[in-house]
Amino acid sequence: MPPFEAKRSYRDRGTANIPLRQQAEAGMKAKPSYLLEYLHNTVTENNIYEVAKCNCRCWFCPDCCITEGYKLRARLIPILKTFKGLIMETLTVDPELFSNPKDAYLYVMENRCVSVTTQDLYRWGYLATRRYFYVIEWQKDTQMPHFHVLYDSKYISWNAILYSWGKHRPKDAGEVKENRPRFGTVLHSAPNFKDPAYAGRYATKYLIKTPKEGFPEWVLDMGKERRIRRYSASRGFWGETSSKSNNDNKDKRKNQQKSYRERINGCGQTVNFFQLLVTTDIKTGEVEQNRKWLGQLDIQSKNLIPKINDNGNPKRNRRIFCAENFNAALTQLSTISQKKLGIIRKYKTFHWREVDEQKATNY
Repeated sequence: MPPFEAKRSYRDRGTANIPLRQQAEAGMKAKPSYLLEYLHNTVTENNIYEVAKCNCRCWFCPDCCITEGYKLRARLIPILKTFKGLIMETLTVDPELFSNPKDAYLYVMENRCVSVTTQDLYRWGYLATRRYFYVIEWQKDTQMPHFHVLYDSKYISWNAILYSWGKHRPKDAGEVKENRPRFGTVLHSAPNFKDPAYAGRYATKYLIKTPKEGFPEWVLDMGKERRIRRYSASRGFWGETSSKSNNDNKDKRKNQQKSYRERINGCGQTVNFFQLLVTTDIKTGEVEQNRKWLGQLDIQSKNLIPKINDNGNPKRNRRIFCAENFNAALTQLSTISQKKLGIIRKYKTFHWREVDEQKATNY
């Protein structure tokens, strides 16, 4: 069973099976709630709203990498179940071959070193298919990248993969020094996995954590002109089919290029505001729970979300509550935050009108 519920953050697992209205009213009723403490009222039959931290979704963010990592794990494991065997090899790069870790990383990417080595192993009969999945880590002392690669195989000769990996040695590197590898070392980091699920968890554990010492400065400064992927896979690994891009269907909003450092610094600086809609299919009677995004509130998540009671998991970055209407909901949030909240981005088809100053916001 995947480690998160569909359409919910992994942080919502404590209340994922509880109906939305029950969650909302539980957070607003009997137990001491900061919101009720401010408003001195009770909840009747009202609409359901939700506020959630506006995440940067950056793989280098200590918060967002956990959420994104669990999502990726749920996609990865079903694909690994189609492998005939599973082996993880760790491919490193000799730091003496490059003047700095950034040059080493760019060299490996531009020369498609992992892909070329995979093709060699397939031609030599060590792989069942050309499919692979890898995760990048950076060594603590040298900051050099190394690659944890999952292969569709039951056995790979260490001499064979070392020979193939050594073929990527730069032409201007000169002769190989004594006791140094041609290009880098190869380690059988996990030669056998008991099942695909374990292999998927093992591989993605590198993604749902951040180094204690943090990521290298040169990594965090990238992202504007050149991206770094913490993971990658062979072509067609996810079952996608290539197609020509349709410029008419592209998002017309300009993509603001930011470094990873800038994206992380902006994580949680605003709060997403939703209305939760419960609809029933007339034919099947199936009840669906959906979110309608209303806009972004100009307040840091740490200054609002922790103040709203949550009987499920207080550490999660979203809260559900009831209110008579949109205006009343925003008034409640303004009261608890002790700040007049405004909308900095809004749902394009939503109509707004100015309201009284005491009602705390725009509608």
